[in-house]
Amino acid sequence: MYKRLVTYNFVIFSALSVLLFFHSKSFCAEPSASKSVSYTIQDVRADITKDSMTIRISGNTAPAYTTHEQFDPFRLIMDIAEATFDKKLNVNKLIPENQFATLSTTILKGQSPEITQLVFQIKENYQYKVERENNDLVVHVLPGVASPDAAIGKRSITNQNSGQSASSNPKPAASDATLDELIGSSVAALEKKQKKASASGQALDRASSIEDPFTNAGYKKQRISVDFYKIDIHNVFRLFRQVSDANIVVDEGVKGTVTIALNNVPWDFALDIICNLTDLKKEERLNTIVIYPKKKDVEWPASPIDNLSIKADKDVIQQEALIVQQSASQSKEITQAKELIVKAQAKEKTEDYSEAAALYEQAFSLWSANERISSKLAALYLVNLHMNAKAEFYARASLKIKPGNDNAALYAAIASANMQRNPEAVEFFNRSVSGTPPLKEALISYAAFNENLGHPEAALKLLNKFSAHYGETLDTMLAKARLYDKLGDSSKAIAQYRSILSSGFQLRPDLKQYIEGRLQAGNF
Repeated sequence: MYKRLVTYNFVIFSALSVLLFFHSKSFCAEPSASKSVSYTIQDVRADITKDSMTIRISGNTAPAYTTHEQFDPFRLIMDIAEATFDKKLNVNKLIPENQFATLSTTILKGQSPEITQLVFQIKENYQYKVERENNDLVVHVLPGVASPDAAIGKRSITNQNSGQSASSNPKPAASDATLDELIGSSVAALEKKQKKASASGQALDRASSIEDPFTNAGYKKQRISVDFYKIDIHNVFRLFRQVSDANIVVDEGVKGTVTIALNNVPWDFALDIICNLTDLKKEERLNTIVIYPKKKDVEWPASPIDNLSIKADKDVIQQEALIVQQSASQSKEITQAKELIVKAQAKEKTEDYSEAAALYEQAFSLWSANERISSKLAALYLVNLHMNAKAEFYARASLKIKPGNDNAALYAAIASANMQRNPEAVEFFNRSVSGTPPLKEALISYAAFNENLGHPEAALKLLNKFSAHYGETLDTMLAKARLYDKLGDSSKAIAQYRSILSSGFQLRPDLKQYIEGRLQAGNF
């Protein structure tokens, strides 16, 4: 499995944008919070047996902490708020050498509250269980035997919500060597992820047959365990920032403390529980979660473009213009189909999309050789009615009639991604960018798809391909800067942000302020 394996729900890929913090009278990105009680780690003991180990971390008060997993190699990450070590402890050797796990520590700089991170690198074929006993944190490292205990961390189910198929990917078609390399890397990355997921699931044959209730309820984020005891709620949200990689903006009117303990739950579920307990609401756009009292409303910046759950945009998914060719002689069925198309277009103008779709379907049944009608239906179901299954069906129908229809391939790719059919989405995305030149909307959408699957290198190649054919746009420049940040290439990220400032593109004041702040802080 991969580090931070997270599955996103795709809607419509319209464009890419930078992850922004914005400022207004209603919001405070760094809200004031009362100082929380520090947690002093007074002792760390390891009890080792023949086939297991128990590590007990003793403190002076009840700790506020979260846990999550990282992979390659497998690690348990424990973040403790406001934690310090007793001077008598040797932080470089908290536990003796053993065959089960190693323990290292680090302080996350510039965090509020300050976070002490404990990293347990656990041997292959072992699992763990974390418990809090009064002021102590207890980590059990156990043999990797299948267990129904949901509190036990299992490598194959911590992110079991991916919902990805293990079917093989077809060989992609591309128009040049660059796209061949890009497509090959995307397919190989998906296959590698699927193989790792299969290998890590050997100890969970019984559990894998049970439907995941969290996934059924729509919670598909990374699994964590949390244990908060009367901690200031602002500090809780800052801890969630460490786990989620999402920007979190908290309204200045949010106040209070919270006590909650949850084991092995998606972090968005834990966040919803806390919001419900404290009478708060949350909204998410641009990888930014805004949390505010239920009695208030949020006004987002103009023209937001969501990178994770991207909404319909008619400028990107072009509506099919049905051009009915005039003919001196035509069949009765085609004549009837044309009449239905005219009625359908009238329904579209009044935004009666359901009735329009029904009329287009009747027209297509009479004129099944017209791939424009099926392509129109795919776009209508995808953009206006948000019915992915139908969109994919009519996109496939259009491709059967005209295999080179790049727009239909793009509709099928997006609909497949929406339904988390990633191998099929890769196949259709490959077809959508195989033209000469590649369809620009497909390059943008395919880049977003790769980024959200955790393939920033592939996303950058697609964006560079877009720039080579169509030139730079503000959205592509911002996306490249963000991707360089994710790759840890600070020099290229800084250069890209500087290029944006001198590009001549009109920047919103909050965006300009954000970029200038990043450059001044050098926080890469």
